[in-house]
Amino acid sequence: MQNIDTTKFHEYRDYICTQLIYDKGMRLNECLLITMENLDLDTRTILIPQEDAKGRKDRYVFYSQNMNNQLKRWISYKDKYVECDLLFCTKHCTRLGVSNFERNFRIYCERVGLKNITAHGLRNNFARNFLKENGSIYTLSKILGHSSVTVTEQAYADLTTDDIRKSYQKYSPIERIKGGRE
Repeated sequence: MQNIDTTKFHEYRDYICTQLIYDKGMRLNECLLITMENLDLDTRTILIPQEDAKGRKDRYVFYSQNMNNQLKRWISYKDKYVECDLLFCTKHCTRLGVSNFERNFRIYCERVGLKNITAHGLRNNFARNFLKENGSIYTLSKILGHSSVTVTEQAYADLTTDDIRKSYQKYSPIERIKGGRE
């Protein structure tokens, strides 16, 4: 989102939070509850403790190197303004509420002319892209923190015919033989 003013504390915070949701497929509430204690920058891992997870089970999530670099910059910036154990806090070291983030997110989307886009839509987009790139439904289920693979299948079983066609063509045995890839 290019219309977020990252020179402002709250907009920079929201930008990084948005990036993490999109990179990781996290639930917004889980993201807003991340503490510095549960963030491991060395292994690029976040512990979502059972009390913060929808499924009430501890879960580890992983994120990209690019996201790690962004998080390090955010933490350095945040620490100049507020000492707080929350990764995505307000300037008063209070928890940012889901409804406040969603309101801000709507404003950012309106700035670029997008309508009906939600933070949860970022999670869905992550999941669909994961499957389009031939990620395992079982792995996706674990990443998203679903209670079972069935939940994941029901949520994301509606890939388009074009998505299925592209995936098939990538793995066609005949195409692999013709291309010398087998």
